Amino acid sequence: MKSDGDENPKHETKSPPPISSDVAVVDDRIMAVATQAASSTPISQLNVTKSSRVHIGPKFISVTQTVRNTEEIKELPLPRFIWKVLKNTSRVERSLCAAAVSALIICIALTLYFTLSAKATTDDDVAPHPWNISRDMWLAKKYNGSEAITQFVPLRLVIVQHTVSAKCSNFITCAAEVRIIQTFYLEKQKYDIPYNFIIGNDNRVYEGRGWGIMGAHTLSYNSCSVGVAFIGDYRELEATDLQINRTQMLLDDGVRRGFLHPDYYIVGACDIRETVSPGINLYNALKKLKHFDHSGRFKHKTCTQIYAMIESEN
Repeated sequence: MKSDGDENPKHETKSPPPISSDVAVVDDRIMAVATQAASSTPISQLNVTKSSRVHIGPKFISVTQTVRNTEEIKELPLPRFIWKVLKNTSRVERSLCAAAVSALIICIALTLYFTLSAKATTDDDVAPHPWNISRDMWLAKKYNGSEAITQFVPLRLVIVQHTVSAKCSNFITCAAEVRIIQTFYLEKQKYDIPYNFIIGNDNRVYEGRGWGIMGAHTLSYNSCSVGVAFIGDYRELEATDLQINRTQMLLDDGVRRGFLHPDYYIVGACDIRETVSPGINLYNALKKLKHFDHSGRFKHKTCTQIYAMIESEN
């Protein structure tokens, strides 16, 4: 008689039919289901015949490959990394990238240029004198043909006009502009710079013919007046307060040195003859000066008539 423990029945497990579809492990939940299914139906042997597309067990090829590629990219030197990125872009993308880089370089270059230029302009605006620039200082050419004023001294008339020439910005450019004006008159008119004094856009006074020398600035009035010219076209430019103040300093110096009468008059060239000089903006600025003549009574009068009118008032 055999007990239950003596019985050792043999169970045969048939192999499943060949699998024709791909087997892929998606995530741990699928693995858990597969494990549960295996434990509920014990399998001691699994035969797979003629099937190279069956994979048993986890497989993480795509994940491992991604990490490896990322690590390789991180280890590349910057130039090679940039080259690798460029190789994977289209021609249009590379063109746009090149245009953007070029624009960035141009912007940086322009910023540096204007920053350094502004600094250089400030640093270079150093003159031999704070405001009173002599002929030697602006490198005037020698000229000995001008006449001295012998009549109507001390002078009582100051005529202001503008040069209608290029604007300057500092001592170097203003001195150069004064030299250009002198050269023009020496070559074309065969005489020296016509003005007694020139006011630059750098707010400095440049000596032309100077005090006591007859100018060639206003026909028929050169023998009885001092000619002061502002560089530029003051139909558009605005005269600065410092330009006007320096003009006043110049005239005060003329009074102190005996070249100007203490009761002198300032007029625009348009107050003497038919002209737009010195330009409406400069003309309005001159009205702020104490000695400016607001009457307009000197127009078309001769030097003798003007001085007679002035003398009759005293």
